[in-house]
Amino acid sequence: MNDYRGRARKRSQNLLIVEGHHEKNKLFWLIFKCFPEININMDEIWIYGTNIYQLYNDIVKEYGEKWAEENVDIDLPFVISKKQYPDGLRYKEDFTNIVLVFDYERHDTNFSEEKILEMQRCFADAADVGKLYINYPMIESYRHLCQLPDDDFAERKIPVSLQRGKEYKALVKQESILGSKVDFPHRIDDLLEKRFGVSDIEKRKKCCGKILEISSVNSMEHVIDNALQEVVAEHILPTAKYQLVDWVAKQEYVHMNLTYWEYIRGVFKQVIYHNISKANRIQYGQYQIPEHKYKGYFERLDLTEILKVQNLASKDKITGFIWVLNTCIYFIAEYNFRLVMD
Repeated sequence: MNDYRGRARKRSQNLLIVEGHHEKNKLFWLIFKCFPEININMDEIWIYGTNIYQLYNDIVKEYGEKWAEENVDIDLPFVISKKQYPDGLRYKEDFTNIVLVFDYERHDTNFSEEKILEMQRCFADAADVGKLYINYPMIESYRHLCQLPDDDFAERKIPVSLQRGKEYKALVKQESILGSKVDFPHRIDDLLEKRFGVSDIEKRKKCCGKILEISSVNSMEHVIDNALQEVVAEHILPTAKYQLVDWVAKQEYVHMNLTYWEYIRGVFKQVIYHNISKANRIQYGQYQIPEHKYKGYFERLDLTEILKVQNLASKDKITGFIWVLNTCIYFIAEYNFRLVMD
């Protein structure tokens, strides 16, 4: 049992605790780039490295089996830093807000309806013990739109029999129209490193940044040529230039006179709208949201009630299903709802 009594600290940071590298290095990296108003840096994201059921066990180890029943004041940064960063313990008093992002993982051998419900009920306040966002069936659900807008998303679900995460990832890769859009910065970086031998991370970052700021077809070749100067070897400069010109020309944003970041910001707004609508469909049976009531419909969502519906729907191993839903994307709306409005 932990009996720590921390001295008062000035809260000055936000903390995001995520399950893996995809959440940190792809999704939240992109969110922070597209929404610079969110005052959080990448150092404030901790990768826990395993699933929510292991986190539950770590809490039990520190606070005992009845931590939820007894409403124990859980210090999650302490629990995690004690395990992963024992030489640099952190405490919840260090943070203004604490956000947890984990997958549902019904297929996990440690899955427990009771345990995951306890986690969702107890971690409901970002300014206190932390707020938990569960993604169904996993983080890749934010990509699971087949068109924009996607009216079929209202009824999109996957069978419980689709057990392993890699099977769902393959399904999303096959069906999603978002994969190539959200992965575009990483594709450019990989091209520079693996195809054209640019090993300097800072040079690649600077070059990618210039390319992603292109907002006009007319300036595209000039900007790319300038970005590649002194980055790739002279003898392969023409090849690199024309490959990147071809890639950028095939992206929708440059023909809309938008930068990549402006375009993906708009895409994220649509993803958020779809997932708020979907959560309303799951909890209240209504998918279509009146535009003037958008915020009100969001604020009435109850993540615990949604989890109960998911648990019930997925109970049967043969006929059960999981509603496709990404809740961690609500982080943007929670931070400042005006960011998701047009």
